[in-house]
Amino acid sequence: MSEENKTIAEASSGKPLPEYIPPPTVWPVTLALGTTLLAFGIVTSWEISAVGLAVFLLGAAGWFGDLRHDQLH
Repeated sequence: MSEENKTIAEASSGKPLPEYIPPPTVWPVTLALGTTLLAFGIVTSWEISAVGLAVFLLGAAGWFGDLRHDQLH
């Protein structure tokens, strides 16, 4: 990699960015599944909407928990 292709931060620190990449999680997929079930339940039945809402809240809580955990470390 030539020097002109590096960013200023890379050139000054000597380390490639980013220094930390969080591990992959299942929470974004869970949140998307909850959203899909919630929307599908609107046109079918309230039971599917209730399951979708529960999955959505579980996914949101898990993802926010991961974000808070990453901020602490």
